[in-house]
Amino acid sequence: MQPAGSSLMLLSNIMQKLHRLLPMVSLCVMPFLTAPAANPPNGNATLAGWSETSEQHDARIRWWRDARFGMFIHWGLYSIPAGVWKDKVHAAGYSEWIMFGEKIPVKEYERLAEKFNPVKFDAKTWTAIAKKAGMKYVVLTAKHHEGFSMFKSRLTPYNIVDATPFKRDVTRELSDACREANIRFGCYYSIDRDWYRPQGPGNNYQQNNVWDYPDSKPEDFDRYFESFAKPQVEELLANYRPDLLWFDEIDMKSDAQVEDLYQAIRRLRPECLVNSRIKGCRFPVQMPPPHCDYITSGDNEILEKAPGFEWENPGSMNTSFGYNQNDHAWVSAREIVFRLVDIVSKGGNYLLNVGPTSEGLIPQPSIDRLMEVGAWMETNGEAIYGTSPWKIFRYGPPTERETATAREENQWSPVDIRFTSKGKSIYAICLAWPEKDVLVKALGNKGVAGKTISAVRMLGSSEEVKWRQTDDKLELSVPREKPCRFAFVYRIDLK
Repeated sequence: MQPAGSSLMLLSNIMQKLHRLLPMVSLCVMPFLTAPAANPPNGNATLAGWSETSEQHDARIRWWRDARFGMFIHWGLYSIPAGVWKDKVHAAGYSEWIMFGEKIPVKEYERLAEKFNPVKFDAKTWTAIAKKAGMKYVVLTAKHHEGFSMFKSRLTPYNIVDATPFKRDVTRELSDACREANIRFGCYYSIDRDWYRPQGPGNNYQQNNVWDYPDSKPEDFDRYFESFAKPQVEELLANYRPDLLWFDEIDMKSDAQVEDLYQAIRRLRPECLVNSRIKGCRFPVQMPPPHCDYITSGDNEILEKAPGFEWENPGSMNTSFGYNQNDHAWVSAREIVFRLVDIVSKGGNYLLNVGPTSEGLIPQPSIDRLMEVGAWMETNGEAIYGTSPWKIFRYGPPTERETATAREENQWSPVDIRFTSKGKSIYAICLAWPEKDVLVKALGNKGVAGKTISAVRMLGSSEEVKWRQTDDKLELSVPREKPCRFAFVYRIDLK
């Protein structure tokens, strides 16, 4: 992963503090020790050799737009050191960057492959966890910055089948398991950073391997792109048929190389979705951005408002994406639900990460949180899946004056609310349990002009919700029993 927008080195204690914020800040730097995006056009998308109408694009991206919640999986050789190299312990930060952070020589790092034997890996178990959590798609790191291929490749023996005692193609097994479980499958692939291979001196990010290759020239990157990186992407498309390609780039490729890569994707698998980091990790200037289908925001960066285009936030459950054995700064299930709700209310998707161990296990704290989120989704999923932003995404949190008035009147509860919509329904998602009646000014007669309310209920509850609408507000009663934990959803049907 690659957070966006800060100085090159961030201290681990700062990362720990930042991680507790909602939303987290975006950092496009070395994260570890420390370590967003594109969207489809509104009209016709026309690039050399490829064009589609907005209707065709809508049909192609509909599954992703409806999914709203996916699982990111960061897994590679970095799961062996897991944040510890020799006597250096990194208790926080991106453990998948340890090769870069510690400037580990290629000849030393590649020996990790001889130890990589994840005998407890079971693709069906992973997909079952994703499904139980309510996740509709899975994205696996096929090749991260370390340069190790987590799939069988004819282009290099430095891959999980040929270089490890495990000898199994986990990308094949996971892609097959996803399809069997009716979950969409995607591949993460890092082109602009490959620390195993010479790529030249790098650009202003200075994130290339210059400790092994101090004399590498810019033309080495061109050679690497043409003879290795692009052909590997083509391998993934041909052999694994991903529904999505998730790039993580830093503007190393020329415009012509980006175009060449994009056309190769469209030629081999036209339906495959592509994120905006195919070019760089900065938020795109051009709207709609070329060469991609949706915007990727910064790591753990929730946009302040709906950008008017498809977008997705990649998020972590602690301060690392790869497994870090000493990172116990876990985000709570409650916080994950709040982030999901906030993102979806702004028209985005939440791609939530797990970092499996070198044995092939998703850490139990991750599973525990995903099961809690899944229980919430089982009750409230209709307010998430297939929804669109309403005319406003939030009401609240209440001002000090509103809170004081509520206390004085002792009749209604001040509460922070997010909105989503689907068909003729509006979902008002309360981020706390209201102790008294809920007052929503945005849903008064003026707020839904031209429409009337036909019914109101709380998802998961069989109790009647009494309501009263005036020009300026909608008042809602509160059921006696909570139907779930964390956040509570009123469904308001209009006619």
